[in-house]
Amino acid sequence: MAGFRTLVRAAVAGLVTSFSATACYAIDYQPFDWVPLPPGTDVLMGYEEFSAHNEYSNDLAGTFKSDTHLNQEIGVIRYLHYAESRFLCHQWDFNVMLPFGSLTDGKINGQKLVNSTGVADPVVSAGFWIIDEPENRRFLSVAPYLTIPIGSYNSSKSLNLGNNRWETQLQSNFTQGIGEKLTIDVSAAWVFYGDNDKSGSGHQTLSQASTYEAYTWISYDVTDVVRLGYPNATNALISFGYAGNFGGKQKLDGFFNGTKTREDQLRLTYMMMLTPTWQGLVSFSRDVDVSGGFKQNAGLLLRIAKMF
Repeated sequence: MAGFRTLVRAAVAGLVTSFSATACYAIDYQPFDWVPLPPGTDVLMGYEEFSAHNEYSNDLAGTFKSDTHLNQEIGVIRYLHYAESRFLCHQWDFNVMLPFGSLTDGKINGQKLVNSTGVADPVVSAGFWIIDEPENRRFLSVAPYLTIPIGSYNSSKSLNLGNNRWETQLQSNFTQGIGEKLTIDVSAAWVFYGDNDKSGSGHQTLSQASTYEAYTWISYDVTDVVRLGYPNATNALISFGYAGNFGGKQKLDGFFNGTKTREDQLRLTYMMMLTPTWQGLVSFSRDVDVSGGFKQNAGLLLRIAKMF
């Protein structure tokens, strides 16, 4: 029994970073996010994400399903500005994201995790379009992201909204329209993590190997159908997507803590222009396979965007 409790504690210790990377949700993209708007356009967006988790796995301690739970509620304020480079004659954008929220009702096999609320690490990015062919509905972009470690972090807690480490991500996205109604988005990303030097006991160093992300969206234009009930609807789209995260093996003072990144998630999104300058979006998600972390059994994302 004592050995089993030790394994559970090891799993909880692994959470210090494995479930504090909340800022990644700000980077996670939806369909058409990398289709540029006209130069000079500004966009202000608000996100609200709710997700429930009922299973946790750790490579050292095993998988816990009984009396295991975690609720996540994350909001994001995001600002984007689109511009055109006179030198390169291509569009680019600048955006900044500020996540905030709470991690509550955390348990692993009945062992409670202290709730966490506050502001997460902000993210800044500048994206660039290598291919920008609206007439062919074809776009190829590259964007580096920088996560700044100033969010809420307490080394004595197993759950944190901040990471206490710098993170950089390089993401590339390709969008291609097929016919009049269908569009495909494909994206890949590489994430590099700095060390967290206040992990575990508060005096230990947690390192993490790079992670790799893959996203796919298939979208279909349903504007004609929606207009039967909402005549002013434009750009109404329904999208089915996949998101995968791989790698990310973590070490605490050089020893593997049982946490890594392996997640396969399915998603369903509906978006529509409510007015010429307001867009609404709702997205549902569910993990189908997770290794080395919490498994999401239900997720809901709401987004509103104002263009000006």
